[in-house]
Amino acid sequence: MLKVKGKGPSLQHFIVRAELIQAYRSAVRATRPLPDPYTRRETLDFLRADIERLRGEYDLNKLKSNLSHFNRTLKQMLPSIGLNGLSREERGTRLIGQKKSIKDLLS
Repeated sequence: MLKVKGKGPSLQHFIVRAELIQAYRSAVRATRPLPDPYTRRETLDFLRADIERLRGEYDLNKLKSNLSHFNRTLKQMLPSIGLNGLSREERGTRLIGQKKSIKDLLS
């Protein structure tokens, strides 16, 4: 719980954190077409590590910079491995490894 007395996160912090979580969710959806579940897990672990580094970060400029870096990395990575999204008939691969809640990402 945040203390009211001290300098806590502003509304802008919550907005940027929500954008980070939204970007991670879109990354999870974008990796569904990967045929190998181990490759998908490695890709998501790589992307998640970028976001988990920001768990205790309150510097707004650093958060915004990392959000743009994450989005840029995602845009560079996805076309290179041929991710175009799923058609309605296709199903994504199941993830192998630990299931972590999105709520744990930036709490």
